[in-house]
Amino acid sequence: MNYLWRLAATGLAFAAMGVGGIILALVVVPLASLGTRDPLVRARRARRYIRNSFRGYLLMLRWLGVIRLEVVGGDRLAACQGSLIVANHPTLLDVVLIMALVPNAHCVAKHQLWRNPFLGPIVRISGHIRNDGDAETFIDACRSALAAGGNLIIFPEGTRSVPGQRLRFQRGFAHIATLTGVSLQPIAITCEPVTLIKGQPWYAIPDHLPTFRVEIDQRLETTPFLAGRERPLGARKLVSHLESYYGGKLKHG
Repeated sequence: MNYLWRLAATGLAFAAMGVGGIILALVVVPLASLGTRDPLVRARRARRYIRNSFRGYLLMLRWLGVIRLEVVGGDRLAACQGSLIVANHPTLLDVVLIMALVPNAHCVAKHQLWRNPFLGPIVRISGHIRNDGDAETFIDACRSALAAGGNLIIFPEGTRSVPGQRLRFQRGFAHIATLTGVSLQPIAITCEPVTLIKGQPWYAIPDHLPTFRVEIDQRLETTPFLAGRERPLGARKLVSHLESYYGGKLKHG
């Protein structure tokens, strides 16, 4: 019976996610625009509303008995400003987890979202950053978001990881870090038993209640990776360092 309840609750949670996207589109955009035409004010409001809605969604998942959630080092995010947030990407729920925890969060998002009739208005008003622009425009958008105190979330794998395979990071985050000089805030996500992984249908739930663990580690300064070397080489060194870091962290976990 417990398994059947969790299966039904998981289906309800997925339905709520779809309906929630429509409600956000109908509610967030008008509320964020209320009484102001300043795009920066509207963007900050929208990001705050989205964060609160994701926090509410996680509370619902826990109340329904769909997941357990452990957050380690969450106090490190409380005063986080102008940082590059880097996280591994094992499950479908990772974006919700990180955006619920990180204040004033910008995302580098797939360009297809801008054409979505419901999510498009939300990502536009929130000031999120498209991943399909030319390099100069993309870096300028990232630099502006960070300089304004926003925290930029990037999943360096680019897609959900495959259990048992070594993590391979794209270099985009490293180029942003070495060009802007901002610090990195690494976040490690694990799920035991694994669920919502790449290629897995929503109804393939594990026999036991999955525990999501989100660990916020010490911030990493990026300037040492540029000392005495050209910037592209520093970016490669940073990628290699983060791949080793996550490899050790997840193996240990």
